[in-house]
Amino acid sequence: MAAMPDLPPPDPTLEVQLASQGISKGLRQTDGAQWLVRGELAFGPALIGANARNVTAADREGEFAGFLGWRGSMEGFRVEAIAAAKFALDPHGPTRDYAFEATATVTRALGALTPRITLVWSPDDFGSTRQTLFAEAGASLRLSSRLGVGAFAGGRARSGGPDYAVWNVGLTWRPLRRVTLDLRYYETDRGIGADYRARLVGVLRLHF
Repeated sequence: MAAMPDLPPPDPTLEVQLASQGISKGLRQTDGAQWLVRGELAFGPALIGANARNVTAADREGEFAGFLGWRGSMEGFRVEAIAAAKFALDPHGPTRDYAFEATATVTRALGALTPRITLVWSPDDFGSTRQTLFAEAGASLRLSSRLGVGAFAGGRARSGGPDYAVWNVGLTWRPLRRVTLDLRYYETDRGIGADYRARLVGVLRLHF
């Protein structure tokens, strides 16, 4: 009988986020503060995990997602691909209570500068929105071992919802090894409602 290939040892991580307001793809996701808990188990480049967060929406009060992914290096680029199944927490109303989402992120460190490109696609998103594609590009600059700045711009094309462009700029500070603070300003090109208005958001991240 052939020997089973040895799997790399599991590498667990846990992240807890507390934000002054929830933001997703540049848009407001909560009326007030948002909490998010994300757990991940990596086996070499392969990973599996889940996350949960509160949201303020007409059809749900929160979201839970389970995901599979791959993270590795290719020709000097850092690549991450994630496929997630998302489910509504406390769903209400006639809309569906699940959605699928695929995310691809590519980065490359150039000294202190790290450019990043992210694509997020869903064939049938929550609410009245159906197929969506969100694309964002930008870069972060490391000012010191604990301090960095970053700026990103992108846009979202949707069926069943308005398209929009978005940009953000922010400052990231890591006062302790497992603690990160992020202060970021978001703005879109549309003024059609509170979700699209400019806002300043602070986020505390705890890594374990």
